[in-house]
Amino acid sequence: MFNIDFQENGELVVSLSGDLDINTVKQFQDEVLKNYSQVDKDFVFDLKDLDYIDSTGLGAIITVYKEVNDKGYKLRVINAKKNVRKLFFITELDSLFEIGE
Repeated sequence: MFNIDFQENGELVVSLSGDLDINTVKQFQDEVLKNYSQVDKDFVFDLKDLDYIDSTGLGAIITVYKEVNDKGYKLRVINAKKNVRKLFFITELDSLFEIGE
């Protein structure tokens, strides 16, 4: 089961759990872009509970990155599991945004 949780403080923190794949990417884009359109802050994906991401999920994260970047803010990814983190490095997405703990 895929779930998205939003928290706002000095930045918008979006926690993902489950699998971000072709079956959940529309829900992800709709909810995340809708919420981000209402704020002007840096953006953080907390992926500690994300078990799997496929190429459509990576593409959706790039879409969010473009929105955040267009507003002049930064996007970070934190707490990604080893298998998810590996995909960010293989696809060189770590050159677009920060991937940290």
